[in-house]
Amino acid sequence: MKTATNFALSLLVILAIFVSNSFAFDKQGTTGKITGRVIDAKDNQPLIGATIKVEESNLGAITDESGEYTILNVDVGTYILVASYIGYDNQRVPEVRVSADLTTRVDFSLKVTGQSEITTEEIEIVGKRNAIAPDQSGKIIGQEFIDNSGIRGIENIASTTAGVIQDERGNNINIRGGRDGETAIIIDGVLTTNPLDGTSTAFVSNSVLEELSVLTGGFSAEYGNVLSGVINVTTKGGTDKFSGTAEVITDELLSDDASQGYNVYNLAFGGPLIPSKDMSRFLNFYVGAERDFSLVYSPSWISDQLQTPNNVIPNYDMKRWSGNAKLNVDLQELNKDLPVQLKLGMSLAETARRGFLQSYLLFNSERNPLIKEYTNQYYAKINHQVKSDLFYEVQFNYFRSKYEEGDPQFLGDFYRYGDPASVTGLTVPGGAIGLDEYGVFALNNRVRNYYENSNTSYWSGSFNLTSQVKKNEIKFGGEYKYHTIRYIDMRPVGMYNFIGSPEQQQLASFNGGTGLANYYGYAPVFDPEVGYLKIQENDEGRDGAKNPIIAALYLQDKIEFKDFTLNVGVRWDYLDANSWRVRDLSAITSFGNPNVLDDADFTDESEPTSAFSPRIGLSFPVTNNTVFHAQYGKFIQLPSLEFLYNGYQNLSYWVNSAGFSGSFGNPNLSPEKTTSYEIGIKQQVGSSLSLDVTAYYKETEDLIGIKKYPQLPNQIQVFENQDYGTLRGVDLSIDMRRISRLSANIALGIAFASGTGSDPNSASTAAWLGERQPKLTSPLDYDQRWTGVVNLDYRFGKTDVPKGFMGDVLSQFGLNLLYTFNSGRPYSIKSNNLDPFSSTGVGASLLSPINGAYAPWNNRLDLKIDKTFPIWKLDLNAYVYIINLLNSELVNDVWESSGQPGTTGYLNSESGKATIASFNRTGVSPEEYIRRYELRSKAVANYGPPREVRFGLRMNF
Repeated sequence: MKTATNFALSLLVILAIFVSNSFAFDKQGTTGKITGRVIDAKDNQPLIGATIKVEESNLGAITDESGEYTILNVDVGTYILVASYIGYDNQRVPEVRVSADLTTRVDFSLKVTGQSEITTEEIEIVGKRNAIAPDQSGKIIGQEFIDNSGIRGIENIASTTAGVIQDERGNNINIRGGRDGETAIIIDGVLTTNPLDGTSTAFVSNSVLEELSVLTGGFSAEYGNVLSGVINVTTKGGTDKFSGTAEVITDELLSDDASQGYNVYNLAFGGPLIPSKDMSRFLNFYVGAERDFSLVYSPSWISDQLQTPNNVIPNYDMKRWSGNAKLNVDLQELNKDLPVQLKLGMSLAETARRGFLQSYLLFNSERNPLIKEYTNQYYAKINHQVKSDLFYEVQFNYFRSKYEEGDPQFLGDFYRYGDPASVTGLTVPGGAIGLDEYGVFALNNRVRNYYENSNTSYWSGSFNLTSQVKKNEIKFGGEYKYHTIRYIDMRPVGMYNFIGSPEQQQLASFNGGTGLANYYGYAPVFDPEVGYLKIQENDEGRDGAKNPIIAALYLQDKIEFKDFTLNVGVRWDYLDANSWRVRDLSAITSFGNPNVLDDADFTDESEPTSAFSPRIGLSFPVTNNTVFHAQYGKFIQLPSLEFLYNGYQNLSYWVNSAGFSGSFGNPNLSPEKTTSYEIGIKQQVGSSLSLDVTAYYKETEDLIGIKKYPQLPNQIQVFENQDYGTLRGVDLSIDMRRISRLSANIALGIAFASGTGSDPNSASTAAWLGERQPKLTSPLDYDQRWTGVVNLDYRFGKTDVPKGFMGDVLSQFGLNLLYTFNSGRPYSIKSNNLDPFSSTGVGASLLSPINGAYAPWNNRLDLKIDKTFPIWKLDLNAYVYIINLLNSELVNDVWESSGQPGTTGYLNSESGKATIASFNRTGVSPEEYIRRYELRSKAVANYGPPREVRFGLRMNF
C-alpha cells in the first residue's frame, strides 16, 4: 500500500512539473476565464499586441501572434471589457458574464481611427454570451432567477435543474439516481459537507448569493470525494462601490389558520472598507446576516386535519441565525508590482428546532425532541497573479459542526431522563411513561429514550496550479485534511439505575457495563458538584477522539481549440481512518479467548485506503448552432466517517453479552465507486433559445451496506462495501432568454435507478429479522421515473410600458410561475394485518417485489407577483409569494400496508377489526380508538407543504 501511495504521489508531481515550468494554485470552482481574438475590422487580420483590459480591475492580457488572448483568475461576476490598439478606436463590451470553471469568449473587431462612423475614440458593443457554452457541463443559476422565483435555500434552488430530484418536504436531494449524501456543496471554494454523515447544514441567505453552478455529471478532476453531483456556490464580493439589500418576509398578514408563523429578516451590505479614491479597491468587503423563525419547521398538507389550534402543528418550531462575510485585500492597488490578493471569509449558521413525533401529537407534543445544530467555517486564501496566463492560490480552512439531540427539558442531563423526581408522573426509576389506554398515543411527559451529541472539526490546507500554455489550461492541485471527531449516543432512560453507586468514579458504573451508551471522543468523569458522572472530552485510549486523515491530488488539462474542447484529468484520493479495528470480522473472537471479544482480537492500526479516478470529456460543434458533448469518468467517494467508527466499550458489550444492536462501524471500508458515461447535444435556436439533451448510464459498486455476521458468541452486523446498482436516464433542459418580457426555463428528467440498497441501513430490518439480505437489484427508494420543472417569468422594464397611469402600475411589475411535477416514488406492498405502530408491524408479509409499486403523481404550482418602486436612489421591491397555489395534495410517502399517505389500512383487516371490537367495553370505546388511530395515521412526514402565502419587502441600494 505504501509503495503504491508513493508511486502515485511521485507520478502526479512529475507530470505537473513536466507540463509547466512554474507552480500555481487555484481552489475549486471560484474563478473563470475570458478568452477571445482581436482582428482588424477591414481585412480580418489578427492584431498582434493588442491590449484587453477588465475595467475597474488589474486584470488584462496582450494578444499573441494569432490575435488570441486569455485572462485567467477572473472572479465570478459581470464585467466591462475594453480592447485597445495603437491607431485603432477602442472597443468596449459591457455585460460580460464570467462563471466558475467556465470560459467566456469575447472577440473584438477594431476599426482604424477615423474610419468609424461614430465620432468617438471608444465604441461600445452590446455583447451577448452564446446561449450554449461548449465547456459547460452543468446548469448555471444566476441572481436574476433566484430573485424572481422566490425559492429559498441552496438545495431548493438546485432542485430546479434537470437530473436533480428532491422529496416533497424539501429534504435531501438525489442527483441522477445517487444516494443521499452523494452531493458536494461548495461555498466560495470551501466544501461544507459534514464529513461525519455527509450532510450539509451550511446556510447562505439568498441576499448574498451571486451564482449557483449545479454539476450533475462529467465534473472535472479538481472535484473529488463525491459520486453524484456538485453544487458550487459563489457569494457576492465587495467592490469599490457600496451596495446592499435589506429584506423582510412573513406569512402572518392573513388569518391565523393560513399562517405557519414564518418570518425572515436579512441584511447584506458591502463596499470599500476605506472609501477614498485611492483606497476603495484596495480593501473591500461584503457581509450578510439572516434571522428566520417559524412555528412549523416543515409544513404539511395534512395539518388542517390534525385537530390542532389554528391548524398549526404544535411544538415543531425552528429558529435559525446565519451569517456570511468576505474580505478582499488587493495589494496591487498599493504596489503595481505586487499582484497578490488576500481573501478572507467565514460562514456561520446556528439552528434550534424541534423534531416531530406523530405518537406525541395528542398528549405529549411538548416533549418533541430538541435539535441544535451549529456550523462555522473560516478560510484564508493567498492569490498571486504571476502573469495573465499564470497564477497560484494557497488556501487554509477550518470547519466545525456540532449536533445535539435530546429531550427539550433535559437534553444532555441524561440521568434525569429516568428520574421520577424530574419526570412528573413517572413512578418506576429508570422506567418510562407509557401509551394511552388505546395503545396509540404517548401520554403526557413520556420522555423519548434517545440522546445524541457529535462534534466534528477539521483543519485543511490546499494548493492548486493553473497555467495557460497555448491551448492548454493546466491545473494541478492537492489538499490535506486532519479531523477531530467526538460522538456519543445513548438510551438514557435506563441509565438512572446506575447513579448513586459507591463506584461513581469507575467507567463501568457510567452505564452499568451495559450497551446503553456508544461513545468516542468523550469519557464519563465524576463531577463532585453534582455527585455523579458527566461527559467530558477525551483524547486518550481506544474510546478517545478519532483523527482521520484525508488527502488528494489531481491533474487536469483543458484543451480548447476553435472547434474542439477536450478535458482530461486524473485524481487520487486517500483516507487513513487512524483507528483501532477488529482483526478479522469473520472470526471475531479467534485471537484470544474464543468465547469473548478481548484485547487480542483488536489491532490499533487500520489500513489506509486510496483510489485513482480518471476522467475525460469532449465537446465539438456539429454545426454553428449545435454542439456534441460526451463524458466518461471514474468517481469515488470516501465513506462518511460515521460508518468507520464505534465505541470500544459498546462493541465489546454487544458481542460478548447480547448480540445484535444496530450496525457497527468498520475502519477498513474502501471508497465507494461510480463509473459514468454520458453523451448529449446542445442546440441553439436563434439568439435566445437553447436546448440540451443528455443521456447517461452509471454503474455503482462498493456502496456501503450492512453485512450480518452470525457467529459466536453473538450475531452482529457491520457496515461493508457490498451494495451496487445501475442508474440510467435522459435529462432535457430548455432555456429561453427574455423575449418581449417573457423568459422560460424547462427541465425534464427521465430516470431509472436500481440497486441492492437505497442507503447504508437498507438491510438492517432484514438482518434483525434473520431474513436473507438482497443480492439482486430492485428499484431504489428515489427511483422517481419522471421529474419536471417549468418556470415562466413575465415582467415589464422601466420604460416598455404604456404612458399614463397603467404605465406607472406596470413599470417593473413581474409575475413568476413555477410548475413542478413528478411521477412519485416506489414502495413495497405489505400485508395490512399487522399494526405498523406496534413492534410486530415490521414483520408484515411482503406482497410485491421490493419497491414494486409507485406512489401517485404530484403536481405543484408556485406563484410570485412583485413590483419594484424607485425611491430616491433605492429600489423597493414588494411581492407576494404563494407556495402550492392550488393547495394540491402532495404525497411524499405512503404506508406500505395501504399505498396511501393518510391511512395504514390496518383497521380494515380482520385483525384490525378484532382490535376495534376489543374496545367495546367500559372506559373505552371503539369510536374513540378509531378516531385516535386515524389521527396518528395521518402522518405529517407523508405530505408536502399546503398552500402558504408569504409577503415580502426587499430594498436594494
